[in-house]
Amino acid sequence: MQEKLNIRFANEADIPNLKKLDSWTKDIMWHRKIFGQEVIVLEAENQIIGLIRYDLLWSTVPFLSLIFVEENYRGKGYSRQMLEFLKMHLRSEGYVALLSSSQTDEPEAQNWHRHIGFKSNGIIENIADDDIGEIVFRMLL
Repeated sequence: MQEKLNIRFANEADIPNLKKLDSWTKDIMWHRKIFGQEVIVLEAENQIIGLIRYDLLWSTVPFLSLIFVEENYRGKGYSRQMLEFLKMHLRSEGYVALLSSSQTDEPEAQNWHRHIGFKSNGIIENIADDDIGEIVFRMLL
């Protein structure tokens, strides 16, 4: 049986649940990002089971900072559905491309990016500890 899904922009009432899925983001940033419609949630059975958090680099270039789906719900195409929601929103705002990235030592994340339609756009070398680089990906909207 397929779960009833709802994909929408996050609101402030979602912050406690968002913090369970993404403990890195501070409270003040949750408020800013929600106000700017930069957080998208995926609900199944009235529970938040996934999220997208994105940024606008240089205030002009959308960057997929985080996409997450709880483990029990993975492999069902939910990340693709959330990404389609984001792409539709970004197109309506006049953007033409979405950037993302993964570390050079994360082959699974790189494969996901390519599978979902991102193209490799170069490497930033030595951006993290232990000489780890970052592969930048780009997707046309």
